[in-house]
Amino acid sequence: MSLLYFPNTRPPDVVAMKVAKDVHGLIRLLNHRNSDVQWLAAEALGSLGGPAITPLIQVLDSRHIPVRIGAIEALGSIRDPQTVRPIVGVLKHDEAVEVRWVAALALGEIGDPVAIPPLVDAIRDQERYIRYGAARSLDRLLWTPSNDSERAYHAIALQDWQSVRQMGRAATGPLVDILRDPDPASRSKVVELLGQTGDPGAQKACETALKDRDGRVRWAAVLAAKKCRVPAAHIPWGLSKRERTGQNPWAAAILNFLFIGLGYNYLGYWWGFLVFMSYTSILVLAQLASGPLIPYLIAYPITAIFAVQTFYMAKKMPDM
Repeated sequence: MSLLYFPNTRPPDVVAMKVAKDVHGLIRLLNHRNSDVQWLAAEALGSLGGPAITPLIQVLDSRHIPVRIGAIEALGSIRDPQTVRPIVGVLKHDEAVEVRWVAALALGEIGDPVAIPPLVDAIRDQERYIRYGAARSLDRLLWTPSNDSERAYHAIALQDWQSVRQMGRAATGPLVDILRDPDPASRSKVVELLGQTGDPGAQKACETALKDRDGRVRWAAVLAAKKCRVPAAHIPWGLSKRERTGQNPWAAAILNFLFIGLGYNYLGYWWGFLVFMSYTSILVLAQLASGPLIPYLIAYPITAIFAVQTFYMAKKMPDM
């Protein structure tokens, strides 16, 4: 017997499980550590048709994201209209963006027009991936927008910026709504397009974008401000109201008060750690010579001065 023992790491035989119609075994593989096995299992489940539908629907509330994704992929391949309602529920309520995204795509694969209303709602979603998946599925379902607002949401979802630009002021409302997108690149593009529409109705949205926590969005708002009819005096005022994303002055001050040097290191100065090491060495030597208390009584009044200095240093650091 070999002195070295290696456990059996052979991948499971998905083909054999498929032939045996082992639905529950294949569902367990949806959470396998190997992503290739996950996808093979989902593909196998999708090929089993009707017998796999009920077990797959039952795991749509699994706590494991790969299981939910694989189950939806399989249901999309089966294309049974009875699966539309459960998948719509996932599209509306699942907490994971990637699960909702695959649900939007699966509804297009199934091809049932019943899915059109929830997909129309989904092209208004704040997440660009879900909007994109919903728009692709609506195209597969041969859906036609009924008004300019739906047309604008559809074009935004597909990131067809040329079509959005050509719509002019008719796209203002949907663009302002999509400014909720958590992705800074999307918000930046939306602000740019709002400036290009030249719609006075976009003024408030552009002023809000001046306070965005992301610098790219704020700069896009500065460039769009004039066309959005934002008064020049409001631009610096709006920027001053932005959420600060730089280093916290209080954190830097406390670090330098307790462990002088680490506050500088926190602000990005490499030599701060050298200051900290020197301070620690001197403190230890002083404690050996005079006891543990006296060195601290001497040190803290000195570090308090440096803490104040560090606080104002951090306040002056650019945060644009």
